[in-house]
Amino acid sequence: MKNKIAIASAFIAASSFSFAEIALTESLSVEGFIDTAYTDSDSTDANFDLNEVEISFLFDMGAVSAQVDTEYATATGSGQLDQAFISYDVFGGTLSAGLMDSQLGFEAFEAPGLYTNSLAYGATKQADAAQTVNFTMQLDEASSLGVSLIDGGVNGFIGDLAANKDTMLEIAYGRDLGNGLGAFAGMSSDADGNDLINAYVTYETGALTFAAEINDGETTTDYLLLANYAYADNASVTVRYTTEEAELLNGDDQDIITIAHQLALADNLCLTTELSDDGSADDQYSFSVGALFTF
Repeated sequence: MKNKIAIASAFIAASSFSFAEIALTESLSVEGFIDTAYTDSDSTDANFDLNEVEISFLFDMGAVSAQVDTEYATATGSGQLDQAFISYDVFGGTLSAGLMDSQLGFEAFEAPGLYTNSLAYGATKQADAAQTVNFTMQLDEASSLGVSLIDGGVNGFIGDLAANKDTMLEIAYGRDLGNGLGAFAGMSSDADGNDLINAYVTYETGALTFAAEINDGETTTDYLLLANYAYADNASVTVRYTTEEAELLNGDDQDIITIAHQLALADNLCLTTELSDDGSADDQYSFSVGALFTF
């Protein structure tokens, strides 16, 4: 559902549940998800929220396709377009235009595909969807390239606390190196010279998956280390460590350790339990149980 360049199977999904992609006609199908969670922490009261409901309409007419993602999020309290773009197969690749997500970042932008309930760097540092013209191309069996021209107004880019208001160029390259190893390198740059470098590697061996990521922005540098162990066909345990070196945080790093357990109760229903420590001096802990239904 997201405009990412996949470099390995570990990047595509965190558990065995999947989208059904319900066919309505020969050229139109729908898929989506419902994400709910119970959350309790030392800093806030316990609450149960319907985090997000998303329905995607997928149009496939051969060389021409389109995707429209509609969502309702508790955070905004309203329904809105998440993505809406048209794609055309041309020049040996795919040219897309419309409202689209960034190609950068190891994590998925929403609950499907995440190993945890929370985002590694927090929702405020996640890039919003923006008006984009994007061209992606499979260079060979193992590598792919994506180039995007993004309109201004993107908020919360990973690796940078400041909102980016200028037109940006984004380049993303992913390669499957074989033997379970994959690598990704990407960057974005605007007319004022604000740059962001995003790079990560993944490694799969047996039931273990590892990932390491760096985001180097204008004001912050963020790091991620993740390990996932699938001890059964429908269950896995994840440990994630993130740290932020921020000039705007009094020069102090913020370290976050997250432990999560995922259990696929059915092909389309996943239960994720998470415990997280934000690394503050007061030892602020948060606990959550999330239920994700996909269709």
